[in-house]
This record gives sequence, C-alpha cells and structure tokens, in this order.
Amino acid sequence: MQTPPSSNDPFDIRVKVDPAVQFSERGEGSETTFVASDSRTGKFYRFGNREYHAASLMDGEHTLAQINEQLRKDGVDWSAEDVLKYARELVQHRLAHVQPDAIGTTETDRPNPNVSRSHDRRGSGQRVLGWMSKVLSQRIPLADGDRIAEALLGSMGKLFQPTAIAVLGALIISGVAVVWTHHDALTLEVKRIFDRGLWLSLAVLWCLLKVIHECGHAVCAKRLGVRVGKMGVLFFLFAPLAYVDVTNAWKLPRRRDRIQIALAGVYVELIIGAIAAWIWYLSPVGMIRHVSAHVFLLAGPATILVNANPLLRLDGYYVFSDLTEIPNLRDQGRKRLLAWIERILFGIEMPQCHLSGWRRDIAVIHALCSVIFQIAWMMGLVIAIAAWAKGLGIVIAAVAVTLWAVVPLVRWMCKIWTTPGREGWVLSFYQRRLLTLSSTLCVVIHLMVVSASPFSRRVPVVVRYHGEQIERAPVGAFVAAIYVTCGQRVERGELLVELEQPELTVKRNQLADQLAAASRKAIQHRRRGELAMANALTEKGESLRRQIEELDQQVASLRIVADRQGQVTSSTIDQLHGRYVKQGDEIIRISDPQEKELLAVVSEDNLIAFRNAVQSETAAKVRLRGGPSIQAALAPLHPAASRRLPHPALSASNGGPLPIEPKGADGQMLVSPQLQSVIPLDVMTSMKIKSGQIGRLTIPDDRSLIARLNDYLRERR
Repeated sequence: MQTPPSSNDPFDIRVKVDPAVQFSERGEGSETTFVASDSRTGKFYRFGNREYHAASLMDGEHTLAQINEQLRKDGVDWSAEDVLKYARELVQHRLAHVQPDAIGTTETDRPNPNVSRSHDRRGSGQRVLGWMSKVLSQRIPLADGDRIAEALLGSMGKLFQPTAIAVLGALIISGVAVVWTHHDALTLEVKRIFDRGLWLSLAVLWCLLKVIHECGHAVCAKRLGVRVGKMGVLFFLFAPLAYVDVTNAWKLPRRRDRIQIALAGVYVELIIGAIAAWIWYLSPVGMIRHVSAHVFLLAGPATILVNANPLLRLDGYYVFSDLTEIPNLRDQGRKRLLAWIERILFGIEMPQCHLSGWRRDIAVIHALCSVIFQIAWMMGLVIAIAAWAKGLGIVIAAVAVTLWAVVPLVRWMCKIWTTPGREGWVLSFYQRRLLTLSSTLCVVIHLMVVSASPFSRRVPVVVRYHGEQIERAPVGAFVAAIYVTCGQRVERGELLVELEQPELTVKRNQLADQLAAASRKAIQHRRRGELAMANALTEKGESLRRQIEELDQQVASLRIVADRQGQVTSSTIDQLHGRYVKQGDEIIRISDPQEKELLAVVSEDNLIAFRNAVQSETAAKVRLRGGPSIQAALAPLHPAASRRLPHPALSASNGGPLPIEPKGADGQMLVSPQLQSVIPLDVMTSMKIKSGQIGRLTIPDDRSLIARLNDYLRERR
C-alpha cells in the first residue's frame, strides 16, 4: 500500500479543540470574553473574542491556512504566524490536538534512535526541573474546602450581605481614621516587631490570619453557588501559606461576583484589622494593646501589600484583570513586553497584539512593573532564606535562581538562536546579534566582578574646634560668679567662673577636726606604750589627710580658669548665674574660631579603603550638610576602635548618620565599633564652616560593583 506524501508546510496541519474543553461567554464590559473550562484538569482559561473565534474554527477539518483565510474574511487582523503560534499554545496546554491524519507517514517517520535519546534527555531535564520546583513550592491539600465553607456559611456568610458590607466598610474606615490620627503612638508599638523574641508569636498570628483569609474566599464563593475545592497548606520557600481552590469562580458570568470572591479574604482581614485598631486605641498600656497593634499591622498594611497587590499573581491581580477586562493579563502583557525587547535588541518584527486600544498599553505597563517588583521581591526572599538557613539556604537560593532566572534565560536564548533570519556566511543575523549581546554582557559582568567601582565610599564627619576647652561641673554646686560673656576673648590662666558648694567646706573642716583629734590620741597612746592603738590612729589620720586633699582639690576646681587662649563659645553662659548645676553639666567652652578640625568616623568595612586613601595623599572632598563643599587632606586613623559616641551631632537620635543603642554609662553607645581620624583644617576653611556641622567625606571605593551591591543588600537586611 502506497503511503501518502508527507507535507513539510506547518500551515497544512489540522488542529482540533478537545471536546472536554467547554467555553462560556462573558458579556459584561465593552469587550466580550470567554472562559474555557477543562473538565479533565479543573483548570480555567480566559480568551478574548478573536482568540475564541480562532479556536472555534479548529474543528480538525480545516487546515491552519484555511483558518487564517477565514479569519481575514471575518475581519480578524492575524497573520499566518499568529495563527500557527496560537495553535501551538493550545496544543502545549493540551486544550487542542493535532489530527494524526494531517501528517503523512513515510519512511522518515520510522523511529530514530538519536531522536529518542534526545527526547529521553529532554524528559530527564523536565523531571529535574520538576524536582527543583518542588523544593521551592509544595502544595499539600488537607481538607474538603466545600464542606468547611458549608459549615461556616451560616456564621461568616452574613458578612457578605449588602447591609453588613456597608456597616463593616464604615468600621474599616473608622479603624483607618483612628490609626491615622494616632500614628505616632502606633509607630512606637510597631517598632517592637523587630524584637526577635516576638517573631514566633507573630508567625502564629500570621498563619491564623491567613487561614481566616482563605475561609473568607471559600465562604463567599459558596454563598454565590460556586463549588469550593481543596483547602491546604502551600510551602513556599519553607514558609507555610494557607490556600483554597476557588477556580470554579470563573464560571460566574457576572464580573462583580468574581471580584467579590477575589476580595473576600482581604475584606475579612481588614475587618479584623479595624477591630484590632479600636482595641488598641481603647486599651490601656499593656500586652493587649501591644498584640492589637501587631494584629492591625498584619491584617491591614501587610495583607494589602501582599494579597491586594496587583503586581503579584494573587487576589489583587485577578481583580485588576477583571476590572480592565484583559483576559490572561500577565501572559499577554509579558509576551508583548518580550516582543518589544526582541524588537529593540534584534529587530524582530512584533507580532499582532490580540489586545487593542488602551488595554494593550496597560498590559505592557503592568508586565514591566510586575517584572521589576517580582525581581526585587524574589531577590529579597532568596537573600533572606540564604542568610537564615546558612548552607541549606544557599542551596535553596541556587535552585531559585536556576528556576527563575537561568532556565528562562536559556530558553529565550535558544528561541532567538533558532529563529530563522537573514543568513550569513556561517551564522544567521539573529545568531550573530545574540553572540554580540552575550559577549558584551559577559564583558560587563566581568568588569563588575573584577574592576573597582567608579563610585565612592562615604565616611561621616563632624566639624569641631581644635583643642577646645570644655569645662564641666566637678561636683553639684551653685554658680556664684561669672566673669566672662559669650564671644569674649580670654587669655590663658584667666578666671572664668566661680562655683560655690558650702557642704564641701563644712565637710573639710569636719575632717580636719577629726584629723587633729586622731593625731592627739595617737600621741597619748604612744606615750603610754600602746603602740597598736597609736598605729591604728596614725593610719586613720593618713586616710583623713587623703580625703582632705581630695576635698581641697574639689574646692580648688570650683574656680574655673582658662587653659588656653581663645573665645568663649558657650551661648548659655550668661544664664547660669545663681543656678545649681549637677556634676558633669557643661559650664563653659573656650575655643578659637580660626582653629577647627574634622572628626571622621570610619567603620571597619571602610578601614582598608580609608588607609589606601591616606597613603595616596590626595585631598578628599567633604560635603557638609547645609554648608559648602571643602577639600581636606586625610590624616591617619587612631589605632583603637570604640563604641563610645564621639560627638552628639553624629547620633541618629539627633539626625546624624550613626545608629545608637541605649547602653553604657553615657546613656548612648554605637551599635558597632568605629575608628576615628582627626583632620586639621586651615584658617580660611575654618572661618567658612561652623562647629557641629555634620557631613560626608568621600574616598575611592576599592570594591567591585558586585561586592558593593552585596554590601548594600547586607546592610538593608
């Protein structure tokens, strides 16, 4: 029997939509859409009007060329490549099948061992990717969601009645208003969320709220007549997340019903958040108030950021897709964005878009924003899990990068490599362009890894007077006399301030009397031959004499004199007369406005770069906050690092750049040890700037761009 000749033209094949796929029309909005329900898998797919029309012509009797011709007659502006690509997508998703009689059987159709081995390798690769995806995400069904929704319908179903929605909506608005008007107090409560001791309780709260969230979806769907699927736990990067299958909601013809189901979980959480806000506001200071603040944070802002975010494929995405009436928003937008990138990089002609008007632009903008957001989101998750789980986290991070970045990039490069184009001597135009771009990218990555960063490191600095005399109260005393005023020029040894503390004089006189009495008794005991008693009184006398000397020094320190020439720079000196000052309180400052210096505070990360900059003997640029930029020659670092706050202006609590923590005798200590360098300034520069100004000193960066980015992300964790 003679076999029919085979056809090499892909447009001669016949494709038939599987009978298990059922289409239902959606008539809402300005553009009609259709939902395809696959009864075999329970999955749903959204189609536009033109996509549905093309699928309806795929009956297994018409070739793709005939379907393309019929579409042109019906006014659908699709090219033959668009029809072929669309048919491939339907076959790939197993919504349609290629008719076997459309492909002839010839001698070339006999099994080829090389092809079989390539298919085996491809199948093995797919299995490996499947195992890797299970490491990142694993869905475990636990219960029948329809039965749970039926049990909760009597209690939670009332939340979705129109009257309840109006009342509870007002409650949510009132909760937001309470938080908005008292956000300062709430911020103090929320700051404790970074306490590691509370992470376990917060994780329990988060899981409980997410279970209630999914119950909200299930009950709302059941109330609208949708059969609910399984409920269970989804482990994403080992983080447990509750889920419920409400995909049958796609069968609902009314858009508002689908949106209501999509927003039901967020709606229920916002109700809980509003109640928590009012409990926080009405409760006294204590554990209940603190827990309520955290419940509000998790049920309010957190759920809006995650679940209501249209850039993630969660509740907000499906609401946005329904509102804009764009079927398969994510797929269509990203395909359009990828086609736009291919046109820029390779000059490949963009295919005909199935969307029209403003929807085409919205889909591309959404795709671009979602890609940027998800890259940042996933990078944060990967870095966090790598830091948290150490070795295991690094393995998980490698798997995530492979699945989310490497594999899609390799597939896209293979697609470009096999795209037919203008042939060259050895390679096609697209292949040459791909090699050029890949080589350029490799060179850029190599430069980022090896070459030093063109950017600069920044070191915090503060301006202070050189050799400034700062006098503080040696003891608690009254200011008896002030002999200078602010701005007055003084000479070395000049009397500045006198303090008065009568108790010191009285105590000194008492000790002097005790010393005289002890001396007399010691003489009497020695005359009687009582040497032990005499020696004890002599030792007591020596102790009293030392105390008297200390008191004499304290009395002498009540007279404050100038240790240097300079100018009085204390603006409050005139207000101290007759006031009581505590021990350690500042009394007066003497300095010279023409003699200033920079105090540079260098972290351990910037140590090597700062030393290299000192050795290079190049002037560094300093940008002062609220002042001019100056040039300064760097000075060597002091050898010892310290956590002591070097200057009050550098404290983060005063608007400075250095983070502090409430520890130590001074009340404030730096979070990490810092080294210091004192940089002298010339007279002209000193006159242009003011003491206490803070700023940044820039030095060359010895890190590569990759190392700089890694340090930046590590600091942000």
